[in-house]
Amino acid sequence: MEFVVAYASDPPSLERLAGMLGRTFVEADDPVDSIQWELSQEDGVIRCQFPIGPGPQAKKRSCDRVGKVLAEYTLSEQEPSLLRKLFRSKFGLKDEMEADALIAEAVSLLDGEPDAVGGWMGRGRERRLQKLAARFSRYLEEHERLNLEGFLRFRLADYRAEVKEAAEAAIEERMMERQYQEFMSLLKSMVEWQETRTSTVHVLHSGGHAFRLLDEEMRPLEQTGEAESDTMGHSKAGEEEGREEAEEESLVVSRLLAASPRQLYIHTPEPESQVIRTIIGIFGDRAELYPDLPAH
Repeated sequence: MEFVVAYASDPPSLERLAGMLGRTFVEADDPVDSIQWELSQEDGVIRCQFPIGPGPQAKKRSCDRVGKVLAEYTLSEQEPSLLRKLFRSKFGLKDEMEADALIAEAVSLLDGEPDAVGGWMGRGRERRLQKLAARFSRYLEEHERLNLEGFLRFRLADYRAEVKEAAEAAIEERMMERQYQEFMSLLKSMVEWQETRTSTVHVLHSGGHAFRLLDEEMRPLEQTGEAESDTMGHSKAGEEEGREEAEEESLVVSRLLAASPRQLYIHTPEPESQVIRTIIGIFGDRAELYPDLPAH
């Protein structure tokens, strides 16, 4: 079997690919002793020649092996580069540190959750790896020359679209996070500057969307407008979960801002819930966490 892999625009990356190809044959169950490699920095190609044994299945096994290496190389080398180009050209991002963070976020979205046995690679990455490996393998069975840049540009349009979608999602999440942090900073400034109206408020969170606000005498906190409810934050049946959580957070936070307590005691079995973290982020040192509900 003889084939050429071309990647003229990035010779150092081509060297890494040559190393990956070399290792996959040396570490194989049936290593090839007479493999011949030629890496040309001048024209940016790897030339590979080795015996594959008799029968079409031998060739397919070799193509599968090379295809898997090319797929791994695409995910580890070309995918971050593709994301960086997207962030620069489509979104005008120039800050390299922010680009690195967004690339990591986009790759995380592509990879998905880790598998059940605790592997660091998510199922999304394994799916992309298998899909790309099959595409490379099929191509190598019929062609002796593979241009990686051209293959990625013209034959992997669906893969490029998936990467682009992840880049857009990462940008959107970053913008939402930035807006959220700016809003939190504004609310925290309001708390620091506004006059204290209540000495103590107890936030009783029994889990989920069930909240009660009590004063220092453990009586329901006075409020204007709506009547006090033991299940403040429950939304009407049929509402979406995201909207339910947003309304819950908004209602609890607005009532606490109106009360402007000097000290805030939060009793909750779910200290990591979004609304609890938001309250602590706004009130800072005024807030204290307790795992149990008070006896009264």
